[in-house]
Amino acid sequence: MWMLGKKGESGFGSKSTAEDVTQGINGSGLTAIVTGASSGIGTETARVLALRGVHVVMAVRNTEAGTKIKENIVSETPTAKVDVMELDLSSLTSVRNFAAQYCSSDLPLNILINNAGVMAPPFTLSKDGIELQFATNHLGHFLLTNLLLETMKKTSNEQEKEGKIVNVSSEAHRITYSKGINFDNINDESSYSSIYAYGQSKLANILHANELTRRFKEEKVNLTANSLHPGAIATGLLRHHSFLDGIVDWVGKYFLKTIPQGAATTCYVALHPQVKGISGEYFADSNKLKPSSFARDSELAKKLWDFSLGMKGESGFGGYSTAEDVTQGIDGSGLTAIVTGASSGIGAETARVLALHGVHVVMAVRNTETGTKVKESVLKETPNAKIDVMELDLGSLASVRKFATEYCSSALPLNILINNAGVMAPPFTLSKGNIELQFATNHLGHFLLTNLLLETMKSTSREQGKEGRIVNVSSVGHRFAKEGINFDKITDKSSYGPIEAYGRSKLANILHANELARQFKEEKVELTANSLHPGAIQTNLLRHHLFIEGVMNWVGRFFLKTIPQGAATSCYVALHPQVKGVGGEYFADCNKGDRSSFAKDPELAKKLWDFSLSMVAK
Repeated sequence: MWMLGKKGESGFGSKSTAEDVTQGINGSGLTAIVTGASSGIGTETARVLALRGVHVVMAVRNTEAGTKIKENIVSETPTAKVDVMELDLSSLTSVRNFAAQYCSSDLPLNILINNAGVMAPPFTLSKDGIELQFATNHLGHFLLTNLLLETMKKTSNEQEKEGKIVNVSSEAHRITYSKGINFDNINDESSYSSIYAYGQSKLANILHANELTRRFKEEKVNLTANSLHPGAIATGLLRHHSFLDGIVDWVGKYFLKTIPQGAATTCYVALHPQVKGISGEYFADSNKLKPSSFARDSELAKKLWDFSLGMKGESGFGGYSTAEDVTQGIDGSGLTAIVTGASSGIGAETARVLALHGVHVVMAVRNTETGTKVKESVLKETPNAKIDVMELDLGSLASVRKFATEYCSSALPLNILINNAGVMAPPFTLSKGNIELQFATNHLGHFLLTNLLLETMKSTSREQGKEGRIVNVSSVGHRFAKEGINFDKITDKSSYGPIEAYGRSKLANILHANELARQFKEEKVELTANSLHPGAIQTNLLRHHLFIEGVMNWVGRFFLKTIPQGAATSCYVALHPQVKGVGGEYFADCNKGDRSSFAKDPELAKKLWDFSLSMVAK
């Protein structure tokens, strides 16, 4: 069809441009994310959506290039609303960071265009140890979509407008491995074919949209998901094959689509009223097209969904791994660990799994009655478990001192300290020491506890000849601390924001671990300190926001981690031999992750240390 330029049922065809298919459409009031918007059809898609009044967020790997594109768009359309945000689809950490920043911006989201891609490179692994085309073209978009779904649902409900997810696939989805998706050999270099791997990733784009459609219908939400083939276009996708790229560019003058034509189907599916209510379809030349039999296989789509949720990084573990998975075969006999906040959620699961592997666990809990019930449950499952319950209220420095005194006088050793307890986003409250509750509980209590137990950990390490580990459970929410740590306003009610204060306390967890790691290295002691993000989990942390908690718990059945999955990274960092000797790192999904610039600032870490010392001395 595209060679003849004929128009299909929609009234458009292969010669139609993005401006043609959006003529007369008013996109004012809509907000769209376009990935890979710094070049090719991504740039043209962003330009035309902005031209039609859509607020466009360009999600790009190179923000400098993205900013130049933005300037060109605004120069052409001075009223255009365009933002640039950094996103590297080949890095799951980058995807999580982007999603966290976007969701904390309070921007709505009507349209998500998963456009970015890489085509047929030599065998390469992503930053997470996943074959690059599958990682970039499918997995990054899969995670991005999942993390933004709640924002899209909320926008749809509040604006009473249909939300649209658009996956840019390709007719190359027909050229793939014999099983469609080569699940058992995604990262196998020996069986790698650059063309088949590209086709596999493009098939995954279609299957992803189809499975989203099935779930949306089941949930009865006003969202749609479709996929498309943009056409054969002369772009930079073939940059890994320079000779072939040159031929294609030359031939393209006569036979291939232009970039404005290539962006047409994307803009049509994203904006045109003809597509309203349509979901799970595959488009080409702005008309429906029947994809391959693999692309229509609903069981393959479900299998891909489950597989994608469980993809593993360099460590061999991923977001789907449980605490038992990551500690399989590890003997913790002879080790002693303190787990704070061990009476519920991931703290209870962490205590259970450590005890299951022979660790003597001391549950440090505010409510000893609840803690004793958890202990009894652990002993029922593992009768030979060594587990104790001690009272600790992290919101009270007096309670912290009392706990540390009792522990140190017990003559128990201490190999592992897991600073897990926390509170999230309560109304403004002061602790018993007149310190803002989240900073007091999540950071300051743990800071004092750690300091008071350090000599016990050092002596244990020397006597046993074993590495001691301190594990601070932080959160990707540390990025909500947009100003870092405002030391002058820690207890200022007038400037209090519950989410920002939560982010500040979680940022403090990371900085605390970083500064500990620096001091341990300087002292040449065999102790390590790391921080981590456990994942978005169904727990009672949001108990101060009952409606949100209810929504999250319901949604969690589909997208959030279970508690056993949420406890995985804590157990991995605490016990796994892969982490031996590693200090001052931040982990997510049992792999090293990236953190905000504030969380990497050694001077801020030192300042926090000194500030915290002065606070606990009062």
